[in-house]
Amino acid sequence: MTQTATVTALPAAPGGLVELTVVRQTACGHSCDGCGRCAGRTPDLVIQAESGVPVALGDRVEVYSDNKVLGFAALVYGLPVVLFLLGYLLPGFLPEPWRYACGGAGFLLGLAAAVLCDRWTKGRAAVTYRIVRKL
Repeated sequence: MTQTATVTALPAAPGGLVELTVVRQTACGHSCDGCGRCAGRTPDLVIQAESGVPVALGDRVEVYSDNKVLGFAALVYGLPVVLFLLGYLLPGFLPEPWRYACGGAGFLLGLAAAVLCDRWTKGRAAVTYRIVRKL
């Protein structure tokens, strides 16, 4: 997955990580003048990336992140829904209110797994970024 970023800090030593600011994009592209439904601008994301390309402060670059990002997104968004459906559909022998409760418990379990995944990835460099080219 590639994104556009701006170089905000250079490494102190050669071969170090470059600090980049990535402007998060939304499906609407933040054309708030046209629709007026946006609740506000999303905060910028500050990341550290390896650079095989010579860059300077303020340069716009293209950044590549490994495909782990998509796996984490699938876990965070998909697991609660899947566990809700399993919790609701598997105990077909239970009365309807109990099936709703099992589905809700599955959804909460999926949310807990997503929170644990988020905390685990913040503690480690689970996603690596690399500057591909200067724009």
